[in-house]
Amino acid sequence: MLYNRFVKPKLKKMKKTAFAMLFMASTLFACDNNSNDVNPDDVPAAVKETLLSSFPDAADIDWEQKGDNYEADFDVNKVDYSALFNASGGLIKHKQDIPESELPDAVRAAINTDYAAYRLDDIERLEEGQTMLYQVELDNNTKDEKLVYSADGQQVQQAYWD
Repeated sequence: MLYNRFVKPKLKKMKKTAFAMLFMASTLFACDNNSNDVNPDDVPAAVKETLLSSFPDAADIDWEQKGDNYEADFDVNKVDYSALFNASGGLIKHKQDIPESELPDAVRAAINTDYAAYRLDDIERLEEGQTMLYQVELDNNTKDEKLVYSADGQQVQQAYWD
């Protein structure tokens, strides 16, 4: 008698709540996919040609569409690269992971001065036209920073390219 009166309604309510939560979670996961992955067959031929002529050793190429542009993530000799192209095949910019030893001394000095409590986590060399920049990701226990520097150690306001 107690079961039918108290326990059974609670179990029914718990099942409904669990179902609703599961539905909401699946909806969130479905909406979270912002990557806009593109099938390689759907990438314009001019874009693929520019990638392969600019980076002939590119391997493991993944494509994403970013607005009207195409971004390729790939490896060259086990080093991570990304390149952004316009739909006509023009190379807009590219970046590659680099070791700390390739970071210019001026950039390293600026980081040591302004972010002494942080640890270098990720370093990338970014080339856009004739401009060479360095993106760094800095970590400490409470906060992460993503910054962009010119080769002379000046922090620039250009947005960090993730």
